Amino acid sequence: MILHRYLFREVLQVFAAVLAVLLLVYVSNRFVRYLAQAASGYISNDLIAELMLLKLAENLAILVPLALYLAVLLALGRMYRDSEVIAMAAGGVGIRRLAHALAWFAGGFALVVGVLSLYISPQAAQLQQSLFEQAKGKAQIAGIQPGRFREFGDGERVVYVESIAADGESMRNVFVEVRRPAGRDLLVAERAYSSVSGAEGDRFMVLENGHRYTGEPGDLDFVITRFQRHAVRLEQQTGAGYQRLEATPSVELLRERGARSLAELQWRVSLPVSVVLLVLMAVPLARTSPRQGRYAKLVTAFVLYFLYNNAIGIARKLIEREELSATVGVWPVHIVFGTVAVILLMHQTSLGWALPWRRAVSP
Repeated sequence: MILHRYLFREVLQVFAAVLAVLLLVYVSNRFVRYLAQAASGYISNDLIAELMLLKLAENLAILVPLALYLAVLLALGRMYRDSEVIAMAAGGVGIRRLAHALAWFAGGFALVVGVLSLYISPQAAQLQQSLFEQAKGKAQIAGIQPGRFREFGDGERVVYVESIAADGESMRNVFVEVRRPAGRDLLVAERAYSSVSGAEGDRFMVLENGHRYTGEPGDLDFVITRFQRHAVRLEQQTGAGYQRLEATPSVELLRERGARSLAELQWRVSLPVSVVLLVLMAVPLARTSPRQGRYAKLVTAFVLYFLYNNAIGIARKLIEREELSATVGVWPVHIVFGTVAVILLMHQTSLGWALPWRRAVSP
């Protein structure tokens, strides 16, 4: 139908603009974070762009539903302001038919988001995790500058390097101070290099051919130890398990059937479901009078979106903690907000959505 194609074109144009803005904001935020990590020596500078692209692919399934939700709100809001919706209703295309057409339109986006959330996002997360670990290994001594003191672990370890080799992979004449509750260790070595080890990806500095002085400054009771190789933990990484869960393929999550696995799987399925529900909710919320303007109900729309999104997140956490049955899961949240969307549509189109028995008794 010509009017439907016109509606879809208007929504797609706004969707492209909104998605571009969301991508710009998200990429800028991630770019600043990766720059900070590169400055701290966690990753190498030349891998920032790849990590950003993978992180974007991982979270694209979250940005698309929000962009489509805002696109329907803004596009229909403009059409209300210009009285185009009224003209459509006069021609026999009311809100009921618009909502029906937009629901099918959202169904196509739901399929795309489903592919993103169930397949592409886990693969991107897995590649990002692997690349991030390699980046930390490649960063090696990034963030440590010759002739300057560098603190690690909230000041518990201090590193000083006199020079860095031309290959950028080893340090010369290294001084390390390690503060412990029982005293301090002062280590001096001719050479050192950085290493990432362990299941959690902890970062170590490996010193070669040096001495360790154990004791408190000012005391005469010092223990001096000579070593050929000695490793000092600089940073201890935490939270890797959650990242590994995000990188787990959806099929494996279904096979494991643990609480955390089912919570993650239901979260992924919720994203395509939310596309249709958000679009249906946006149709009545977009209704404004010419005096109100096209942005009159954006605050209400944002409040409902954050309530919906946060309710899913809370249900997800409850499933992970086994405080909510995975059988119940996040589905009551979708049912509640789906009911809200239907009630809003029925309220707006009370004649078109009248119940059968009301139609039968009406004159």
